[in-house]
Amino acid sequence: MGETQGANRSERRRAMRVPVRGHVVFHSARGPMHGTLDNLSQSGALFDCTSAPEVGELELELRLIDGVGTVGARTVRIERSPRSGVRIAVAFDRVDPAMRTSIDASIVSALAAARRRPILVIDDHRPRRSQLIAALSREGMTPLAPNTALEAIDLLARAQLHVSVCLLAPGFGVASTDLARILSDSFPWVTTTEITDDVDTTMDRVIDAWAQTPVARIGAALG
Repeated sequence: MGETQGANRSERRRAMRVPVRGHVVFHSARGPMHGTLDNLSQSGALFDCTSAPEVGELELELRLIDGVGTVGARTVRIERSPRSGVRIAVAFDRVDPAMRTSIDASIVSALAAARRRPILVIDDHRPRRSQLIAALSREGMTPLAPNTALEAIDLLARAQLHVSVCLLAPGFGVASTDLARILSDSFPWVTTTEITDDVDTTMDRVIDAWAQTPVARIGAALG
């Protein structure tokens, strides 16, 4: 029975669409089109793009954290996107073994993030930051506390980390409202939560913010 349950979990993992960061390139009558991945499974993907391709068969170049390759796909749904022009769902018809390995690695990375629960902490007030780091660790989360703005950007840009929540106070000499605006512009998938002197209240906020992220929802779905 244990082996059967393990196999079932593996099949669910492969079939489930998980939030994965990466890029899509495909060709249309207007030339190369670029899109941003929203989610991914072994059988298909959902991505945002400025305009829709022709309905039918597509050659998609997937640029994932663990590899780049081309898959044969067909459009199954096109809808308006709140982030860009359109959101396109595709089903894969042809995927070579190397690309399947890359897709699976990206899925595994997202599931690992669901267990780690990474939280970025930006706060120039060192004693308070230390308290928050300790509280996040006790909650089973993974606090990431960059010492410079460049380090913060690097952590957010690492697709394999899946950082989706950032705790903000004035940091790196920049007001928290300005930091929130910068993050919203450059990393729109990141939810920002303001740090207060009440650590318990701040923790309640970050737990609620994390629970709403796509990465958290896949962890709950797998159980």
